[in-house]
Amino acid sequence: MLFDYWDVIQGFFNWVANSAAIMMVLSGAMAITWLGYERKRRGSFTKRKAEEKEGEFDVSKFLRGLSYLGLILGIFVIWSGVMGLILDIPPSFQYRDVTANEANHFACIFLILVGIAMFFKPISDLPLSSILGLIAGAIVTFIIAMIVPDSAVQLIGNLINPKWLLVIIFIIVAAVVALTAKFYISTLQKISKFLSWPPIAFIIVVFCFVQGLCLWIGGFSIFANLL
Repeated sequence: MLFDYWDVIQGFFNWVANSAAIMMVLSGAMAITWLGYERKRRGSFTKRKAEEKEGEFDVSKFLRGLSYLGLILGIFVIWSGVMGLILDIPPSFQYRDVTANEANHFACIFLILVGIAMFFKPISDLPLSSILGLIAGAIVTFIIAMIVPDSAVQLIGNLINPKWLLVIIFIIVAAVVALTAKFYISTLQKISKFLSWPPIAFIIVVFCFVQGLCLWIGGFSIFANLL
C-alpha cells in the first residue's frame, strides 16, 4: 500500500514537471488574488506602501486566505520550472509537437520567479530565518548528542559540563543559520513584494494567461527567441 501511494506521488510530480504551461495558467489565476488583495489593502492601484486599516472587508480576508494556497502551488510551480530546465522538458505536449521537443527557458525561469513569490507572500510576516535557525540548531545538537561516544563525553566533562556545551553549540548554529538565511530570505521576500504590487501583478496576470495558453493550446511561445 505504501508503494502505491509513493507511485501516485511520484506520478503527480512527473505530471507537474511536464505541465509548465498549465502551471503558468494557474500562476495567472493566483496573481489575480494578489491584485485584488493588494489593491484593497493599499487603497490604491499604484501606491507602494500599504495603509493598515482596522476592520478589513471580508473580501480582503478571503483573498488573503487564498494567497496561502499559493504557498503549496508555489512549490509545484518552482518544481515545474526547475525540472523543465534540468531535464529539458517541453512546457506542453502541444509545444513539443508544434515547436520543439525541448524546454522553453524563458517560461521555466519565469515560473521559478513567480513560484518564489507565491511561496513567500503568505509567510512574509513570519520570522522564517529565526525558525530555520532554531530547527537547524536543534537538529545539529541532537545529532551530536546521539553520535558522541560516552568516553568522549567523560573527557569533555573534565573541561566543561556537556549540557552547557550542547547549549553553546545550539546557540552558535542557530545564530549562524538564522543570519545567513535572513540575508537570502529577505531578498526573496523583496522579490515577492515587488511582484505582488498591483501594477506588476496585473502584468503577470495578463502574461501568464496569454503565454500559458499559447504554450498549452497553440504550442508556441510569444517569446520564442529569448533565452
